[in-house]
Amino acid sequence: MRRILRNIFLNLAGRIKRPYPGVHIINSHYITPYKVDYERDVVIFESYLSFLSKIGRFITLEEATRRILNKDIPEDKVMLTFTFDDGFEECYTIIAPLLEKFNTRGAFFINANYIDSSEEYQKEFNKRVAIHTKKPMTWKQIKELHKRGHLIGSHNFDHTNFAILSDKDIDYQLHANKTKLEEELNYKCNYFAWTYGQLQHFPPWALDITLRYHPFIFSGTNYRAYFSYDGQVVNRRHQEAFWPKAHNRYFLAVKKR
Repeated sequence: MRRILRNIFLNLAGRIKRPYPGVHIINSHYITPYKVDYERDVVIFESYLSFLSKIGRFITLEEATRRILNKDIPEDKVMLTFTFDDGFEECYTIIAPLLEKFNTRGAFFINANYIDSSEEYQKEFNKRVAIHTKKPMTWKQIKELHKRGHLIGSHNFDHTNFAILSDKDIDYQLHANKTKLEEELNYKCNYFAWTYGQLQHFPPWALDITLRYHPFIFSGTNYRAYFSYDGQVVNRRHQEAFWPKAHNRYFLAVKKR
């Protein structure tokens, strides 16, 4: 009943709400939670981008981060940037090409141990992310995205919950992932988004360790504020392309602090 009432509210409120000017970092994972259907998913994602392109201007995560940190927030414009966690194959086959069609680039936060992994590892990984219909990109695909101007960020090595790890294990997850990404792509990995995204999954001691490796850190929560942890973490808003457009419009209507 609660879910039904919530959907009714979002459908009604989303029709009258208007996205609030500012910089909006969108946090997504896939086009739908189902097994990829190329023709269906192209239609869904292209429709989603077309809808958002009428709302605001698309920018890169680098520009969004710079504007937020410099407090260069537009008062009369909506700016949108797209980030995707976990590194599912549709990021390469559908999402990136359509972002390029709309003249923008995305940011993809990768768990390096998932890439080119065994079927057994993929099953265990997919259990951790509660999705059983996806498979990862390959290193060849990620390298190509990097060359095409998309940002590749770190999401930790095995998609683990930092809140239940020791300091030593947190350090390993960060160091191993950053090292693997930098070796494969020959670049410096400055951007990190923690797994599961909520503040309870990233305690202060995890932040202290992460800052040794990455200057730019992103959550998936607390979207009513640009920052968490006294300005050390930039917040993203979770939404997916298959959600009703009224819902997405409503979530972009928040006046952020």
